[in-house]
Amino acid sequence: MKLENALIAILASTASASPIFWKRDSINFTNSSSNTRLSPVTGEQTTYLNTWSNITFPEVKNCNVTQVKYINKYYQDMLEVLSVARSHLIEYNNDSVFKHWFGNGNPLTVLGVLDNIASGSKDGVLYRCDDIEGECASHLTTYPGYHRSDENATGETVLCDLFFTSKKPLEDMCVIGSLIEVGPKKFAGVDLFHRFLHIESINKGFVGEYTEEFEDVIEYSKSNSSYAVINTDSLLYYITEAYSVELTGDGCLGEYPGTNHTS
Repeated sequence: MKLENALIAILASTASASPIFWKRDSINFTNSSSNTRLSPVTGEQTTYLNTWSNITFPEVKNCNVTQVKYINKYYQDMLEVLSVARSHLIEYNNDSVFKHWFGNGNPLTVLGVLDNIASGSKDGVLYRCDDIEGECASHLTTYPGYHRSDENATGETVLCDLFFTSKKPLEDMCVIGSLIEVGPKKFAGVDLFHRFLHIESINKGFVGEYTEEFEDVIEYSKSNSSYAVINTDSLLYYITEAYSVELTGDGCLGEYPGTNHTS
């Protein structure tokens, strides 16, 4: 299957106290020394091309050099997941992966959400690492990050130390456990996608966390598909499962409720 990929590099030559701006650049695919990769299913060489011609990036501020490197890597992971999931969606539409999370929902809605995250406006959107509201310190073992509550900083996301120490790169997918067992947000790139959906200028007051409980996510796919396609956690499970299927051929979802099938 032909897949497409878009990756980024960051321009970070200033001290962490100064804003750092993303620069769109062409770099090698994450898991290869060249811009090619063995197809997980057929073994054929696949070239990863830019999926979007106008990828947009947030500003990064008050993060040290190491944190910036992690953010850059994980932003690439996010783009990789979205690119592969988008390709899967276009080719297979409402396949079993889609039905797991969206039931009879509209694939075009999901496609629009993925495209908006990758290439929609990110004016005023900012990553920062300085725990400006003290929530990281107050929730050392539970908060990987938080969306700022200040009405003048609604586009800002704080990444806590726990984000950098607990989240995993895409290379760990299908290695550390099933997706149902570890959850999509265990993977840093997927978590960054999730955090964008907390920002009103990006979610448009349309996409939201209508339900986060796994059992309810499954129920949405069966009885509330119009909300499933705009429910944050449903989207997270879809992009992660689609990526895992492309990665391994079978995926690593785990046992889907109501079936005896484990993938």
